[in-house]
Amino acid sequence: MIHQHILAAPRPGLSEAEFQDYWRFVHALKFARKIPQIRKYKVNSKIDIPGQIRKIEYSGIAEIWLDNEEAQAASIKTPEFLDGALHDEPNWAASWQTIGLDTDAHETMGDDPSDGEFPEYKIMLFHKKKRDMSVENFRKLYLNDYVKMIQAANIPNLVRILNCLSKERLYEGGGAPPFDAVTHLSANSMLELKSMVASPELQAFLDPEHGGLSEWWGVVTMTVRSEWVLGPEARPYPLN
Repeated sequence: MIHQHILAAPRPGLSEAEFQDYWRFVHALKFARKIPQIRKYKVNSKIDIPGQIRKIEYSGIAEIWLDNEEAQAASIKTPEFLDGALHDEPNWAASWQTIGLDTDAHETMGDDPSDGEFPEYKIMLFHKKKRDMSVENFRKLYLNDYVKMIQAANIPNLVRILNCLSKERLYEGGGAPPFDAVTHLSANSMLELKSMVASPELQAFLDPEHGGLSEWWGVVTMTVRSEWVLGPEARPYPLN
């Protein structure tokens, strides 16, 4: 399955509050979730929590689950996308700033604490590998050494670790995705997330050179409130 991350920012003239309101309660509900190939869909709204060394300058992240590349290709040809979600995009998002990243997700520890009514609170770390490190070495180090370091760190209030590696096909032909991995570290509430981010155990992982994966500029973060638009159970496809 493809676990897609889409980073979005407000169109010019739209405030942060207006962007969040339109995205969560109009675009996501009225347009995006109607695309039939989307199996699950989450809206991650940025929340301002101090202690982040390098915050990524976006306002939110959509998480979308699709079965495979064929379903993904079919999704952008549907009327629900072309006449719905795509047509609506200029009303709320700066499309020229949007970043999409297809990943393979690895559930390392715990389960998503959210459900249809209760949100997930998490910090998301976006990793860019060292320039002289091969993709193969980065992937091995990330899924083995780096993950074990997080597990052994005893980060307070940490209830879930999700590790997402950029799809290998994104490197074909000498290509390079905008990020090489995304790490999700979740807590049970905003208060617990604030405490987790402030802890020295978590702060160590905000240093891009921690773990030997990235250079000094290679990790940026966003703290979010993560809410299901479609899920947590996957919608069947094809639709009945």
